[in-house]
Amino acid sequence: MATGDDDRVFSGHWVFETNLRPLCEAVAHFTGYAFDDRDWQAIDGALPALPATDAGRHDGWYAYPLSGRVPLTLLVAADPGSAVVLVRFAGEPGEADKARIEAALHIFSTWAVP
Repeated sequence: MATGDDDRVFSGHWVFETNLRPLCEAVAHFTGYAFDDRDWQAIDGALPALPATDAGRHDGWYAYPLSGRVPLTLLVAADPGSAVVLVRFAGEPGEADKARIEAALHIFSTWAVP
């Protein structure tokens, strides 16, 4: 578990829970990480065990490294009773990668991807 209070956190939002894997795959693609089923199983398996949290709290965040060309840490928190999860990214991506990640967060929080 992570605190979610990493000073390298550069972006965050909520996304539809069903969009979490597509978000992870998109961000991994942007940053040169080979995201696969093992990565997804680790993240998906952690979600049910997370305590309820919100963006303002510092506990209940699960940290998962995406160690590609641009190393990032995915921070995810559960929001029980809703159809969303809270997502943050920590790391030091360049402006272009940061813009891509922020666009992906917007897309996956706006539309449900089948």
